[in-house]
Amino acid sequence: MVDLVLLHPPSIYDFREKTVVLGPISDVVPSSPIFESYPIGFLSILSFLNKHGYKVKILNLALKMLTNKNFNVQKTIESLDPLAFGIDFHWLAHVHGSLKLAKIIKNIHPNKPILMGGLSASYFHIDLVKNYPEVDYVLRGDTVEEPLLQLLKCIEKGKQPEEVSNLTWRDSNGKIKVNPLNFVPESLDEYLMDYGLVIKAAATDLDPTSYLHYHDWFKYPMTAVLPLKGCIYNCITCGGSNFAYKNICRREKTALKKPETLLEEIRIIEDYVKSPVFILNDIRICGKNYVETLFKGIKREKIDNPLIIELFKPADRNFLKQLIQVSPDASVEISPESHDEKVRQNFGRSYGNQELEKTLEYLNQLDFKRVDVFFMIGLPYQDLTSVLETVRYTEKIIRLYGGNGILHPFIAPLAPFLDPGSLTFENPEFYGYHLLYKTIPEHVKALEKPSWKYFLNYQTNWMTRSEIVESTYKAASLLNEVKLKYGLISEYEAELMTRKLEIAKITTQKVDEILHNFTDEKLKVKLQELESTFEKVYEGFLCSKNELLTWPWKTFFDVRLRIIYALTKNFFKQHLKIF
Repeated sequence: MVDLVLLHPPSIYDFREKTVVLGPISDVVPSSPIFESYPIGFLSILSFLNKHGYKVKILNLALKMLTNKNFNVQKTIESLDPLAFGIDFHWLAHVHGSLKLAKIIKNIHPNKPILMGGLSASYFHIDLVKNYPEVDYVLRGDTVEEPLLQLLKCIEKGKQPEEVSNLTWRDSNGKIKVNPLNFVPESLDEYLMDYGLVIKAAATDLDPTSYLHYHDWFKYPMTAVLPLKGCIYNCITCGGSNFAYKNICRREKTALKKPETLLEEIRIIEDYVKSPVFILNDIRICGKNYVETLFKGIKREKIDNPLIIELFKPADRNFLKQLIQVSPDASVEISPESHDEKVRQNFGRSYGNQELEKTLEYLNQLDFKRVDVFFMIGLPYQDLTSVLETVRYTEKIIRLYGGNGILHPFIAPLAPFLDPGSLTFENPEFYGYHLLYKTIPEHVKALEKPSWKYFLNYQTNWMTRSEIVESTYKAASLLNEVKLKYGLISEYEAELMTRKLEIAKITTQKVDEILHNFTDEKLKVKLQELESTFEKVYEGFLCSKNELLTWPWKTFFDVRLRIIYALTKNFFKQHLKIF
């Protein structure tokens, strides 16, 4: 019997029936515009509860719905009979899907408790429990494995969870209770993310799609590990900033996994999957000794899965040299956000172009095979001219530091939402932002609009929503030309994106006209007439997933064959003492 089903909804629950220009809101992340990638915390929850005797099933409903237009959510929910259902509401983009899904589950299983968790759920915890009767519990904070274990024990015994840390809930009289948020661990060693357990669960259920992170994972496999929680930086739009963590999660300082624990996670991944391993967050935050211990361990264990490293600020040559020595196919990502140092500084990135370019020079000299540089639209002091200057700057850094096509620049709008709990969400006017939606109902309603332009919950003193959309299309077109010129994309890819961009611009304008001229049924009819056009611009006009997710490494085996081999090997090792 399954004790807990963890469900990941699509961002827009009824996306299969809607006529909507989803736009480029996910073009520079692995998932599609319905954000089918579930939070990495699902993996540690499954691993932790499994260790304590509870069976957990992950059900990626978003991916199921995306890959099978006939997939029946209701029948699937009806077939399940766990102790409780858990729905992630980590990213605000899932507000529509999370609440719609909770209502469906409660209608089918009125006596089954529904739990929510994640940063957005933590931010809106009282609102969720007070105004949405389908939500029984909200677990607050960034690490909820232990409180979740205690809550499951209470549910099992039919006991009121008076002593469960971090919990917001309703008692038997309907009174809202907010238990203290006092479980904020400083060590993450108890919360190992065991990919082996997840892969075994998928094999046991004969249901790999439920456990996959995103569409095309088998084509572009990637895994991830998390060395720390919390942050030392304050990027103003980020719901995972130092400011947000303090206010939402009561986290005063970063919590670390020991390098030995992180190494064990990577070793398990290598046993099952030959894919790049993304070390989330800037590992240098953990300290120099931490990095050296981890890198020595990877070298000692002869782990050859390529590493993907995030840099929150420029890196020195010594660190990069250590990285390339331990992982010759390593990739690096850095996000200066703008070419303009004033824009970058006001966003919360306090380094200049000289430092940035020195790092790019080191990466080129040390023969890194892949460097991704990310820029953003929708920043303080940034207007259309500034956005286009950023794209021109990408040509400069490609020309100077992008030898042999290693440097890939990307630009995308800050979309769809400013994060709840971020500095801009809490003090928008101070940072030059105008917050258009603040509450849960407002964000749900926004995601029911027919264009990504109307999803945006902000505009700035320097750009309206219309100008953010316009600058996105213009920047994408210009960057497309730059990438073609330097051989980063093929003529076919460039032509395809050009066509998509033209269709997207025209379609966005038509939606504006329809919204201005029609209401009610006529509005629906006019939008439905554009449905076939909408499908042509579903995603991939800022960049292709092929460019974004093709990593500089080679394997002779399909990832599925490697997983089958590893499962077979571990079965014989466990049961027949072979290997």
